Amino acid sequence: MMMLIRATLAALLLAISLHSAQADERILHFVSDVKVERNGELIVTETIRLRAEGREIRRGILRDFPTVYTVRDGRRVEVGFNVESVTRGGAEEDYKLERLSNGVRIRIGRADRTVTPGQVTYVIRYRTTRQIGFFQNFDELYWNATGTGWTFPIDVAEARITLPEPVNFTQSAFYTGPQGATGKDAAIIEQRPGVIVFRTTRPLPPRSGLTVAAAWPKGVVAPPSQTQLARYWLRDNLPVFIGGAGLLLLLGYYLYAWLKVGRDPRGGTIIPLFAPPKDMSAPAVRYVANMEFDDRTFSAGILDLAVRGGAKLVDVGKDMQLKYVGAGTGVSRPVAAMSDELFKSGATLSLNNTNHKKIGGAKEKLRRELSTLYIGKLFSNNYRWTGIGIMLWLLLAAAVAISIFLTYGSELGGAMLFGTAFAGPALIIMTFFVLGLIFGRTGFLTFLFGFLFTGAFAVAGIAVILGAAYEATHSLFSAYSLAMLLPALVAPVIAIAFVLLKARTVAGRKVMDEIEGFKQYLGVAEEDRLNYLHPPEKTPELFERYLPYAVALDVENRWAERFAGVLATAAAAGATTAAWYSGNRDIASNPGAFADRIGSSLSSTVASASTAPGSSGGGSSGSSGGGSSGGGGGGGGGSGW
Repeated sequence: MMMLIRATLAALLLAISLHSAQADERILHFVSDVKVERNGELIVTETIRLRAEGREIRRGILRDFPTVYTVRDGRRVEVGFNVESVTRGGAEEDYKLERLSNGVRIRIGRADRTVTPGQVTYVIRYRTTRQIGFFQNFDELYWNATGTGWTFPIDVAEARITLPEPVNFTQSAFYTGPQGATGKDAAIIEQRPGVIVFRTTRPLPPRSGLTVAAAWPKGVVAPPSQTQLARYWLRDNLPVFIGGAGLLLLLGYYLYAWLKVGRDPRGGTIIPLFAPPKDMSAPAVRYVANMEFDDRTFSAGILDLAVRGGAKLVDVGKDMQLKYVGAGTGVSRPVAAMSDELFKSGATLSLNNTNHKKIGGAKEKLRRELSTLYIGKLFSNNYRWTGIGIMLWLLLAAAVAISIFLTYGSELGGAMLFGTAFAGPALIIMTFFVLGLIFGRTGFLTFLFGFLFTGAFAVAGIAVILGAAYEATHSLFSAYSLAMLLPALVAPVIAIAFVLLKARTVAGRKVMDEIEGFKQYLGVAEEDRLNYLHPPEKTPELFERYLPYAVALDVENRWAERFAGVLATAAAAGATTAAWYSGNRDIASNPGAFADRIGSSLSSTVASASTAPGSSGGGSSGSSGGGSSGGGGGGGGGSGW
């Protein structure tokens, strides 16, 4: 009795197992019939006989075909692909094409119609280009017949290659298994002039496939013409072409703009002058000389106000204070406006960041007054021209992003725009810091902090772009990566253009000649060179009067050293000097140190005092044995839906 029960259970289990095996959804026979045309195109007929059980295959199947490949040197290659017909059971079947990041998906079937369980045969006929490899001594088709992306097992896979004329194949190879494998579970079952047929010798599990390669003598298939190669290159490298053309356009525009409006008129002969240009205060002299406003311009304004009797500079401890004295004598309109802003809430002001709003407001007041007086009269910023350049840069970024979207999809284009939005502005700001350091308008610590802070954003943006490029092309340093980085990397040109496109007017050039002549007088080291010009007598009053100008023109130390003897003599005689200054610096004994304190240290003080606390400023041959499963053209995979 027990033996009968056991035998019955065994029979039931065997029946269930056989039914389960028979009910698996699988590809029973996959045939890729490739007809090679004389012009190099392929006409491919795929016959896929499968068993559907209504599990994954309910309405039809999905056939994915890659059309974008990345070769070993990182280049992108896009092949042609055009579906000519799809049938099921010999009758035309509905299908639609869907875009994938690296190719095309054929969705076969209709959402409102199901597939009857059982054996089903689909036939897909398509035409594809750029699949032939043209080598020096032979031509070759390296063909991924089934693809390695199928979610079903394949019982038998077969690939047939037919040439346009009956010539002997010079070499051949086949590979089976998952992507990159070099399995040999296949055989050549037929070979005659112009025809070769490969077939697997054992079933292929899911995500495995059959790849074949065959070579033949040159001359059977016509290689692409130079015109075709040019079109192929343009299609493969659309972002590179657009990026390169956009870069040339941007640089060409800036060169044209510089030639048109960015060059100063020719200067005259510079001779030493013993007075500043008429009606120009110390901050005005610096503003016009540099064609921009900086912290030292503001420092020169404070010093100019003090020397003219409008304020007193009190140097106590590590902080400096300003005390209101009166309207002063000969105070210019911009400096008077600055004074009104500094002392509108009281007669004493500490130059620290507790008062950053007052000090920052006074700086802005001075800047606006100076720009009103001199921009357009003595020099032009040409912001309209630089603005057009910024618009061209934005168009460059958008054009490259659109070209990447068209070739690789929206995710890669979006990543490029996102990374550029971080890296581009950061690189522009970093360039301004570098230029400020080069031209001596930014202190080293300010430069270092600003450069590193903005550099973090630049690195983050570039990392996003390179990461996305690597994900798509499997190469960090390909032409595609460079094209994606191009808008960000070219961004510093914008900062440089802001400097180069500033230009003096004819009147401004004449004033600049006077400023340079006055600077020669203030900063000359050999006084004998000036004696024949009969310079004014050196007195403590002359030293004080022109000290703000020396600070404005970065020659305060030389100016002070020339008066060391005069100031020491005056001090010995009991004369009172620098009524506008009170502090622990002895002007007479060390005028150089005093000038440095007044110049550089005052500039650093006002820079920090005006900032709010906590803020920051080619392919290879497959038929020769060097290939693998999943290599070559064709490929892809599929599933049910």
